[in-house]
Amino acid sequence: MADNKDLNKENEALVKETVSPENTAETAVKEKEAAAEVASPKFETEIKETAVSDTQVYEDEEEETEIVKPKKRFKKRFVIIPLLLVAGGAVAAKMFLFPTKTLPTVVTQPVELGNIENIISISGNVASAETQVIFADIDGTLSQVNVKVGDKVSAGDVLFTYDNEKLDLAEKQLELSTTKAKADYNSIYSTAGAADRKYAEGMSPQQINDRMDAITAECRALDDKITEKKNRINQTIKDLNNVSKDINQNGVFDGTLGDNNYYERRENDNNNSEMSESNRQMYLAVQQTINDVTYARDTDPEIKSWEDQKKLLEEEKAHLTNAKSAYINPSSATASKAGMESTLLSNEDKISRLEAAKEGVKADFDAVITAVDVAEGQSVQAGAKTITLANIEDVQVNVQVSKSDLGKISLGQKVDITVNNNSYEGEITKISGTATKNSNGVPVVDTVIKIKNPDQNIILGVEANNKIHAQKAENTVVLPYECILTDAQGDYVYVVENGIVTRKNVKIGISTSTQAQILEGLSAGDQVISTDLDTLTEGAEVQLTSGL
Repeated sequence: MADNKDLNKENEALVKETVSPENTAETAVKEKEAAAEVASPKFETEIKETAVSDTQVYEDEEEETEIVKPKKRFKKRFVIIPLLLVAGGAVAAKMFLFPTKTLPTVVTQPVELGNIENIISISGNVASAETQVIFADIDGTLSQVNVKVGDKVSAGDVLFTYDNEKLDLAEKQLELSTTKAKADYNSIYSTAGAADRKYAEGMSPQQINDRMDAITAECRALDDKITEKKNRINQTIKDLNNVSKDINQNGVFDGTLGDNNYYERRENDNNNSEMSESNRQMYLAVQQTINDVTYARDTDPEIKSWEDQKKLLEEEKAHLTNAKSAYINPSSATASKAGMESTLLSNEDKISRLEAAKEGVKADFDAVITAVDVAEGQSVQAGAKTITLANIEDVQVNVQVSKSDLGKISLGQKVDITVNNNSYEGEITKISGTATKNSNGVPVVDTVIKIKNPDQNIILGVEANNKIHAQKAENTVVLPYECILTDAQGDYVYVVENGIVTRKNVKIGISTSTQAQILEGLSAGDQVISTDLDTLTEGAEVQLTSGL
């Protein structure tokens, strides 16, 4: 019994010593050493030996009880309870003081190739891509106006008509104007002046004047020759007349002519005496000579030639004078011809438009009337604004793209358009080269989306919802956006390599609200951490659990 009591006291002391506050205040180094000893085979051997010792005590006590005092059996059983308590306390103390290290668990997913597409949702207003303002082609009076604002018309519908009676009158006036223009031009080439103009054909006015001056000089020279020769002949005739008078100086009756038209000479100055025959013959010979010389003068071939030359020159001069009056300056002639042709073309065009106007003014395409600026009975002038149409066959959606989305769009990208719950196909056809500010003062870029399959259900001016199929990539690395972190160094992800958290910097390409394309930094098969990213640090040990 004494031995059992001593053993119990030792066990109690051991427990107190084990759970003593002094022991719990051990340094971290001693705790690790103790934990190593507890885990070591030596420690376990010591525990086993203690248990065996207890068992031996129990067996000895049991044998003694059975032989000497059988009633002591209850007490002997009571001895084992403290022993078990001591062993359990030791184990509990070990677990409390030296807990097993637990690693955090993370979910990962392998890097795989996939597809990604960035779809931009944006609203805009439906508008016509073509607006036509119809201006009056002619001066006229409107007979009927068949449309009003908001009306839908089809190609070929008559929008308004003119008063055709007034159009007929205007056409006749244009025809008369054409006739007059032709007559005015032809008058400068009259037949009367054609012969004269032929003399001056190819000659300028200065050349005509020079030729006329030359003709004048030539005529003067011919006159001088004619005069000089005629003077010589006349002088001969004069001399012969004097000879005739002096045949018989004493027998000349002063101022008395005979029957044969010559002066009678009487011998001895006796008026009653008869002229001698010799004197008569001499006188007649002189008179014949005078007649011959006079005839020669009047029929002289040289003088005749000169006079003919002078006549021709004078005729040429007369023609040139007339030609000068009828001369047509080439520049003036060209201008006159151009003026006539311009008048003819203008009148032909006006007549053509008058003929077309008699059929009424028609719509060139399916459209909506957006403005009417005329009324029935109104007189309009050519160029006046009449009706405005918006084409509903060529329709577009005008949107404003922010700077954050500007780099994602490009010409030709497909667009899904919804207008009044109706779906249409679209395509980006224009991106403005300059930015403007919207109502909030934010810079935006005007962009045009063409509706490729418009129909009669489209109403201009209403709102359209658009989904732009912007950037797209196939067979590329794609990650959920939640896996990507960002700091001052850029974008990065955490991957698990041999149970250690490792940072990998990445370059992002196409991104959506849920996914991102990874251009650089990852390879197929990398295990990217997708949970508890805010609590992780690079280099930490983790347990791996693959994500779905």
